[in-house]
Amino acid sequence: MRILTAQTYYYPHISGVTVYSRRLIRELVLRGHEVTILTSHFEPHLPLREQLDGAMIVRSPVAVLLSKGALMPVFLWQAARLVSSHDVVHVHLPQAEASFISLVARALRKPVVMTYHCDIELPPGPARVLATPLIRGSHYLAGKLASRIVVNSAEYGRSARLTRHFPKKTVSVFPPIELADLDEGEPLDAKYSFAQRPVIGFVGRFAAEKGIEVLIDAVPLVVRQIPEARFVLAGMTAQVPGEHLYERLKPRMDALGASLTHIGMLSDSQLHEFYQAINVLVLPSVNSTESFGMTQAEAMLAGTPVVASDLPGVRDAVRVTGMGLTTPVGDPRALSRAIIQVLATPDAFRGDSAAVAALFDPTRTVRFYEALFEELLAPS
Repeated sequence: MRILTAQTYYYPHISGVTVYSRRLIRELVLRGHEVTILTSHFEPHLPLREQLDGAMIVRSPVAVLLSKGALMPVFLWQAARLVSSHDVVHVHLPQAEASFISLVARALRKPVVMTYHCDIELPPGPARVLATPLIRGSHYLAGKLASRIVVNSAEYGRSARLTRHFPKKTVSVFPPIELADLDEGEPLDAKYSFAQRPVIGFVGRFAAEKGIEVLIDAVPLVVRQIPEARFVLAGMTAQVPGEHLYERLKPRMDALGASLTHIGMLSDSQLHEFYQAINVLVLPSVNSTESFGMTQAEAMLAGTPVVASDLPGVRDAVRVTGMGLTTPVGDPRALSRAIIQVLATPDAFRGDSAAVAALFDPTRTVRFYEALFEELLAPS
């Protein structure tokens, strides 16, 4: 099969969407499929065309970055050309250009599969006011034209802004979850003094929707009960132009002293070690831009329990594994209580490692997509 994947960002940009799609694409290539990724040239130093993981990346020149989106003058022309030379089109949303790609695919009688990762919520400002209705309109038209819409869980599909309009064509599969092999370099325990216990971890970029402020508010409440507790945050500090959450929150973080540390980006192998080193992972997301939270499943795969927001889709990992607790959205007191409970009774949230691995096996996800593509390409 020749599969065209279209998404606004791809590796080396790091987000749930890019991690998901790269894992899926690697598996598809290993199974003998030809994959092309059409994405943005969001960093000037990146090549316009590049082979990675056996797939071809085509990066469209960017005139200007607009909040989480990109204005790409030749993207639509490139999309039209590439759609014609592929068997199936896989569009990852959010993506402003989704409707055009779907229109071209429909005109050329090519099936379109959309993966709807999450609802779109732009940061406050002019871009939000001007762009949000256009992007949501494009998503809705793309949904009308799509052959199937894939979501991370059936629950999220029923609640999300877009997919609740298309229940008959919406299907679900858990995202592909994997952990890299452990690195033999300097142990994180030695580098960051993780020997001090307990350690509460967070993995994600600094973005308002990730609930960083809720987490910061919960730190002193936990430390009041467990003075030796440490919160360690890993991930990018800034990705969205004009969004300066890290700079705004840094004084509050500094005021917490040794109770909270930010260690920046970790490699894939370091992330595996990080999950093993911490006692609990927190996922305090605050809105439907989080549809699952792959970091919590990664932590579970490493044997670490989680505390996650009680959001549609996000709460699914805890529900199916029993490896943690969920808490009301935006409630630091509830978050602190749940963290303390998991730390006090870790054996109650151990879970079955083999069952967790089977639930989130990347092979399971890629077989789902492969079967879906084949079904849509079969003669009617």
